[in-house]
Amino acid sequence: MRIPTRVRQLGVSLNLTPLIDIVFLLVIFFLVASHAARTESTEPVDLPMIGEAEDDQITVPQRLVVTVTSDQSLHVGGRIVTLDQVSGLLKDAGSQAGTGGYEVRIRGDRRVPFRVVEPLMVACARAGITRIGYAVLPQ
Repeated sequence: MRIPTRVRQLGVSLNLTPLIDIVFLLVIFFLVASHAARTESTEPVDLPMIGEAEDDQITVPQRLVVTVTSDQSLHVGGRIVTLDQVSGLLKDAGSQAGTGGYEVRIRGDRRVPFRVVEPLMVACARAGITRIGYAVLPQ
């Protein structure tokens, strides 16, 4: 008598359970995230039109404008100055104006690398001046 033998099928099976779990979690995440975004945008806010916006005019008692030209020289008030002279001006101005009352505006040529402007910013920080502005052109 012959004993029946099973023929094993060689096949590749793919377990889809982890994939279904991940997809389910992603669906739940996007449902919750979209609900939060909708809730955030339902509060009534009267947004200004761009033509109605007021300029942010903050009165600054004193301002020093430092120009950095393309040849990497510093100019204050039309005169060429060194970084040490600017540091002295900043220390004097910072002590006279008090904290937060003095602003330094840096006008730098677009070809000037940051390594030239950085010592000027460090000098402002050492003088206690925290209001530093950069002159740029509107687009």
